[in-house]
Amino acid sequence: MEPITHLAAGVLTAQALRPRLGNPRGLTVLCAVAATCPDLDIAVGWLNPEFHLLYHRGLTHSLFALPFIAILLAWSVRSLGAELSLKTGFLVASLALASHLFLDVCTAFGTQIFAPVSDLRVSIEGLYVIDPPFTATLLALAFLARKKSLLPGSRKARLALAGVGWMLLYPVLGIALRTDMQARYQQMLTSRHEAFDRVTVTPDALAPYYWKVVVERGQDMLVTTANPFDISAPYPVLRLKRADNAELMRLGQEASIFGTFAWFAKFPFAEPATGPEGTRATRYADASFLNSGPVLRALRGDAPVFAEFTAILDSTGRLMAWRDDRGRTHPVPSGGGY
Repeated sequence: MEPITHLAAGVLTAQALRPRLGNPRGLTVLCAVAATCPDLDIAVGWLNPEFHLLYHRGLTHSLFALPFIAILLAWSVRSLGAELSLKTGFLVASLALASHLFLDVCTAFGTQIFAPVSDLRVSIEGLYVIDPPFTATLLALAFLARKKSLLPGSRKARLALAGVGWMLLYPVLGIALRTDMQARYQQMLTSRHEAFDRVTVTPDALAPYYWKVVVERGQDMLVTTANPFDISAPYPVLRLKRADNAELMRLGQEASIFGTFAWFAKFPFAEPATGPEGTRATRYADASFLNSGPVLRALRGDAPVFAEFTAILDSTGRLMAWRDDRGRTHPVPSGGGY
């Protein structure tokens, strides 16, 4: 999720705990920082687009790192004058950090919650990464629970608990809805005698109304949209070809970004792209992040999508360069490399 949602979750966590802890100074700051600080790892993407795939939602989002981050934050705020014991600060920071991990696991990007032991990206996909109604509700409850002059303390605590409950319940409802829609979409295709290997439904912009549907059929992928009220409602369909994993790994020997992309992408596809004269270019992207739904198509159209990379090859098939999703070209030395 984006930072505002995490911040609201942190404030709600603090307000829900405040009556039990005796209203200590520094509680809100600790929870707000703990609920947002794992995303500091996004800075690695400024150095290198490959690092974003490898390390964002990596170690700072890990269950193994959580206690170390929590104790560091607890010690830091106590050193700055917070009225929290180290033990209490540790437990409070752990809860706020856990809210961050929970919300991120509920999105399609996935989270390496077992790093550094495993690079498995866990994703249960009940939320789109930006969900205005969900975030607005959390923010409103956080504001009311925090504002001193509006409500008595007991009602503020109840509002904060309601906000924490909403933070936990909303993604779970999204997961249940996604699972139901996936089953219904499969049934619809079966009733129409349309062949498929697998149907996957994931959140799209303005979920839980719009959902992305990926239908895999051999090397073909069909990407479209569905809504829970009318599973058969017609939406535009993108027809794609699954990327050749062996080719991606071969390219990865010359530029590691393609091997990393093969590891990262859930629905990798390939299609011809434009390149300099005398070259052959292939665009690789992940259908999980396509601008296929009505909202993203209206906002971004055919603009490049996240985790999009174009391989530029010479007449012999050697990788000469690659382009990232910002249009920057990265030459590849004849001996291979980044």
